[in-house]
Amino acid sequence: MSQIPEVAEHLGNILETVTLEAYPEIKKIKEAMLTCGALNSLMSGSGPTVFGIFDDEEKAKACYEAFRNGEYRPLARQVYLTAPWQQRK
Repeated sequence: MSQIPEVAEHLGNILETVTLEAYPEIKKIKEAMLTCGALNSLMSGSGPTVFGIFDDEEKAKACYEAFRNGEYRPLARQVYLTAPWQQRK
């Protein structure tokens, strides 16, 4: 059984409390990822990277496309999709 949902639920970044207010586009990116079906979305470190955790490969691919070529394209300049964890082993 995958522990991805449990791990995603417990992610956090204390710097977001300050950064999201100063840079609302980060909040928009996080919200877009959640709308796409991410279990969680988080700013990495002090930014500017934002990532989403997905437990469904098709939702992750659709989100990637929405950021790369679709409705969320104006929110991000660089978009990456990594291989599913199971394929990395």
